[in-house]
Amino acid sequence: MTDKRLALFIPVSYCLAFFLGFESGGFQLVLLQVARHYNLNNVEMGALVTAQLSAITVGPLLFGWFADRIGKRIILLISMPFFAAGCIGAAFSTSALVFAVFIFITGIGYGVSECIGSSALSDSFPGQESKYLNIMQCAFCLGAVLSPQIFSRLISAGLATWRMVFFTAGLGFVFIYPLLVLTISRQSAGNVVKPRPVQAECGRTAKPPQRILSPLLVVLFIAILCNVAIEVGISFFADALFVTEYSNLKLGAYAISGFWLAMTIFRFIFAFTKIKMRNMVLIGFSASCLLMVIMILVRNQWFLVGVFVLLGAAIAPVWPMILGMGTSSYRERSGTVASILYAAGGLGGTAMPVLIGWVSERAGFYGGFWLLAAAAAIGFLVMWLGKNERGKARS
Repeated sequence: MTDKRLALFIPVSYCLAFFLGFESGGFQLVLLQVARHYNLNNVEMGALVTAQLSAITVGPLLFGWFADRIGKRIILLISMPFFAAGCIGAAFSTSALVFAVFIFITGIGYGVSECIGSSALSDSFPGQESKYLNIMQCAFCLGAVLSPQIFSRLISAGLATWRMVFFTAGLGFVFIYPLLVLTISRQSAGNVVKPRPVQAECGRTAKPPQRILSPLLVVLFIAILCNVAIEVGISFFADALFVTEYSNLKLGAYAISGFWLAMTIFRFIFAFTKIKMRNMVLIGFSASCLLMVIMILVRNQWFLVGVFVLLGAAIAPVWPMILGMGTSSYRERSGTVASILYAAGGLGGTAMPVLIGWVSERAGFYGGFWLLAAAAAIGFLVMWLGKNERGKARS
């Protein structure tokens, strides 16, 4: 791909991430409204989130292998219409079942677009994966910040309904799709990374590319599963926590936006730091666990908003650093590895809403947040115990 096409793909990937974040943050805001519109209980409400996140688990696994062989931008040309169609269909849904079907379709487009888009961006800038993936995630977080703030005001003023959240996100993909088409070269399919031949160098034989099935990938798989479980649990149930425990919808919107705003700022900061990726992941998990325990014990609504902001800052570097460790360690199979890690994240995100819904029915939403603290502790322990595998990934 020419420099001009590469230069265009950078803003396209950032816009892609922005509208994915816009849908995610908006869905988090209106989840309770959707559940009440269709008369759903907490468990069924969690199942709506699971409908999207289960698709995020399946989608990347189906397309990651193909992306390494036919080109990542070609796969994006297929996945983006799925997201747009799913969002627009969810906006015009007439029942909970129809909504769940379209949100599942949205999840397929969401998972594949974010996974393959991130992998393509990582391949385009070898050695700078951390920088560009963090900035891409900043764009995602910015969308997740703006969406709740915009629609909380529009919905309160009677100028919009929860349906507009999904319609707007789908329309955003429609607008950036032509720009993606312009990044596709006629001569090639995009980021197809061919395996490097094993050559002798300085009298020694170079090592072949690392096996996909390795202890390192197991460590990254579990760590990113825990991370996404935390992000999904915090962001999707923040609004429900404030409404249920304190009858305060406005603070719920502030908590969601504050969480994503802090994540946006700190992901940008971490994009330019020289701290090793593994160390940032350890700091993120340990700080998140501590903050959630404090939040559960104190139980003050105003203090809670501040804790959500700090949680956004703490968890900010974890996801892009884990993904960066994976794609840089498996350069020749970055699409496949990225799809496996996204599937792991989707698995964590799929299970956590249902678990929190089940626990909250019995012990309240604060009881459900103990699960998130446990996930942070597990993520820390797995990454710490897997330190011997860290040498196989680039710092």
